Amino acid sequence: HPIVVHLDLDTLILKPLDDAFDAMMYDDTTAVGKQARHNLPVFQTPTFPKQPNAFFTRDYNMHRFNAKHKALVQGGFLILRPSNTTFNEFCELIRVGDYRSSGGWGGKGYAQYGAMTFQGIIPYFYDFIQTGTSVELNRCIYNNMCDNPRDKRTVNDIVSGNCLDGREDCEDCRSADLSTIKTAHFTLCQKPWHCLPQDGGIIQERLCRKLHHEWFRIRKDLELDLLKTKKQVQTLATGTFNADHFFGFCKNFGHTGYIPFQS
Repeated sequence: HPIVVHLDLDTLILKPLDDAFDAMMYDDTTAVGKQARHNLPVFQTPTFPKQPNAFFTRDYNMHRFNAKHKALVQGGFLILRPSNTTFNEFCELIRVGDYRSSGGWGGKGYAQYGAMTFQGIIPYFYDFIQTGTSVELNRCIYNNMCDNPRDKRTVNDIVSGNCLDGREDCEDCRSADLSTIKTAHFTLCQKPWHCLPQDGGIIQERLCRKLHHEWFRIRKDLELDLLKTKKQVQTLATGTFNADHFFGFCKNFGHTGYIPFQS
């Protein structure tokens, strides 16, 4: 396969990822490659690689900005170009095991929670081993988790504190337009199948509610397809709890209220 996409199971794809695929498959001398690079929402990547080998987002929500510690990648989203050479380099890194308690991989600062695993070794590899071959994408568009971008709580929709990515000002992914989001990751929003209305009207819930609604809409589309192809004999959308929002797949509040697929 020329491209591999890694996603957590609690991820929702809302729009095609073709821009990322085209930017990886076509170089910047082609019309397709140029357009894809123009369309991609690149974040804090000074120079776009001629041949990108990885696209990812970073998890600033788990990061407290300082000069000693580097932001890890968010482990639920990765697009990469498969390579035996890269695979062997990763294997050698793990065999050597140069992970330090205070400095992380190679002592380069990847030492926060989760850094010993995927979240730390990926940025270390692409920041220091295969330098200049990766692209960080805007996490409000790819892998949106509705996270607070600042280090203090948001109260009554008023944000405060410093930006976790080290900038003076930072975009708040909780205010992203639903129509712009390519993929969403249900971490801070909690899982759709927990049947949480998230109808408080606050910034911590507004986009989460819209994303949950989209997840149930897609589940409804799948059920209609299963009914049409006779793989399911009758609708399971019999729940009455916020039926317009959950499309009939929740019978009451909480995870016990979810109506799952039947095997």
